[in-house]
Amino acid sequence: MNLFSAAERLAAIDRSEITLDAARCLHSRDKFAACEACLNVCPADAIQADKPPRLDSTACASCLTCLPLCPSGAFSADDSVADLLNCAARVESRAVELVCQAHPRAEMGLSAEATGIRLRGCLAGLGSGTYLALAALGVEQVTLRLDACGECPWASLRGQAEKQFFNEAKQLLSAWGRAETLRLTDALTEPIERPLWDAKNPPLSRRDMFLLVSRQGQIALARAIENQPPKAGKSIGRNRTRMIHAAAQLGDLQDGGVSLAGMDFAMLTINESCSACGACARICPTDALTFESDEKAHRYVLRFSPKECINCEACIHVCMEKAVRVDSAPMAEQVWDPKEAVLLQSGELSRCEHCSAPFAARQGIRLCPTCEYRRKNPFGSRLPAGMVLPGGKKHDH
Repeated sequence: MNLFSAAERLAAIDRSEITLDAARCLHSRDKFAACEACLNVCPADAIQADKPPRLDSTACASCLTCLPLCPSGAFSADDSVADLLNCAARVESRAVELVCQAHPRAEMGLSAEATGIRLRGCLAGLGSGTYLALAALGVEQVTLRLDACGECPWASLRGQAEKQFFNEAKQLLSAWGRAETLRLTDALTEPIERPLWDAKNPPLSRRDMFLLVSRQGQIALARAIENQPPKAGKSIGRNRTRMIHAAAQLGDLQDGGVSLAGMDFAMLTINESCSACGACARICPTDALTFESDEKAHRYVLRFSPKECINCEACIHVCMEKAVRVDSAPMAEQVWDPKEAVLLQSGELSRCEHCSAPFAARQGIRLCPTCEYRRKNPFGSRLPAGMVLPGGKKHDH
């Protein structure tokens, strides 16, 4: 195969087609997962409820809404965000209006000073992380154009776009004092002609070429936000990934008391009943929890990165000792202030006299929790606290 035929093959690959990697879905990792983020959202009913859900690619209309919604990144496709950030880094006015590919009046806007940017798919496919990224690039005004949603076959997604924009992005940006960066309009009463860029193919005049030189810093930042390589073993959605990279560029928080309730953030605490089994870290899909043990030094450490936690509660589902507590309404300072993973628990390790497994040392205790339970209940079985047994009975040991 020569170089040209290889290039043609690569060019022919349609990376805009949405695919589902079921192995990355939370339901594949944790049989007690309650995630329904992608259900009842698809305007084409291409996503069918199951554990994990099923994707009918023949019915998919490529609205892209499922991409930012999945907390573990199970849905994949090329979206318009990288192109949008590249355009935003080049816009001279520092004010943009975002319009979807189907908007019938995309060339008209609210202000002649703004630049319209037309994006592929629905605006609900951007996700709140995209708005943080735009703010991090120094865009001073971002207007979301929803004035044509009522005429669209995907009109059901309007509520999702508003949720991302107001309930999430504005709330998040308020922690940095940047909430006023975002505006939304559902009516164009006095339309004004203004520049319109296609995100995929922005114009490049001679003046633009000179501006590119002066904006190399913003362009490099846009690429850095979008192209950070994922860490090995992680399964974290693109929306949270963009949030993390953008937050690193937004500087110090202005209001650390802003609540992040309802955004799939969480803070964890571990009580003294922790047995140092490490099950919580092994099941964590994003590596927000990390467990390290040194059997030679007889020590263990459990750390937590709040910005990477997606509040899936898998750690609760596997903890036999009921040691994990989750706060689903953390404050911004709890999530974004820590520069490194915080220490949840540490201590000495003992070795079980029966099975030789290491466990958190307790004075006078010589058996690991599993062997101790079997000693007391030779015909019993242990299940994690909170597990729902057949018949709907909740197990609580």
